[in-house]
Amino acid sequence: MKRFGITPLVAAVIAVAGLAACGSSSSKSSDTTASPATSGTTTASTTAGGGCTGPSDAYVKTIGNVADFKPVTADTLTVVTSLPGPGFWEGSDTDPAKITSGYEYDIAKAMETKFGLHKLVILNKPFDTIVAGQVTKNDYDLSLSQISITCDRAKVVDFSVPYFQSNQGVLVRTGTKVPSAAVAKNLRWGVQTSTTAVDLLKTLGAPNVQSFKDLPTGYTALQADTVDAFLIDTAINLGEAARSNGKLSVVAQFNQPGGPDQYGAIIPKGSDNTGAINAAFKELIDSGQLSTLAKTDLTADPGNIPVINAG
Repeated sequence: MKRFGITPLVAAVIAVAGLAACGSSSSKSSDTTASPATSGTTTASTTAGGGCTGPSDAYVKTIGNVADFKPVTADTLTVVTSLPGPGFWEGSDTDPAKITSGYEYDIAKAMETKFGLHKLVILNKPFDTIVAGQVTKNDYDLSLSQISITCDRAKVVDFSVPYFQSNQGVLVRTGTKVPSAAVAKNLRWGVQTSTTAVDLLKTLGAPNVQSFKDLPTGYTALQADTVDAFLIDTAINLGEAARSNGKLSVVAQFNQPGGPDQYGAIIPKGSDNTGAINAAFKELIDSGQLSTLAKTDLTADPGNIPVINAG
């Protein structure tokens, strides 16, 4: 895959890290990060049920100490994800034991080191069960799966501080053009079940939307002309386009209401490890390691992709 220097995508990641270190918080796209250095004890559990208006209300802000992390399995960091994750989990689309690289994989490896552990175990679970809090809390420590922080999800799981942001990208068969919201509205859309793409297409008013249980099924439907376009985070769709040998292209991305989706690690509701996980993210941000991983692992540049206003 072709790799780039500091791209707009990477710049967005760096902006997330930089603002987080400086203590900024907002629910808008230009300043949609909140501080991992916040010293209070505000958590999603106290805000999501009443008054949660966006990502900045929906994650735990407490910073603890990495030394206090207690894994569910001795000397092991157990991370749940939902494969495939182009650009984020590389090596296999189905077998977590064969994952060897990717942005979230490298974050997990860095956390393994920070927590003083010597083994990383990756579990592959359906995305909808992860965000619904249906993975047994004693089976994992955290989930890294390009999960957007939302108020509804924060009712059943805890979120870490945000570590990445991404718009929603339009993946099509190469040659298809999507120049405007009016054209986009009338496409046959594919989405993955339980993703924020579902909500964005409701905002767009698209009448023809099919949900697929996982990314491979949705991508297969796109190649088979069952749908005209597939919507999920730009960073993910760019990874799939790079794998397609020119058959698929990302031709647009949505400037969505409320700004780009912010990714947070999911942690079992009420876990004692949330503060330690936030502390690990803070160290990754403050050291510059998080932005270095983004530049190393994310393989495409969205800078030339047109932006469409979703609503």
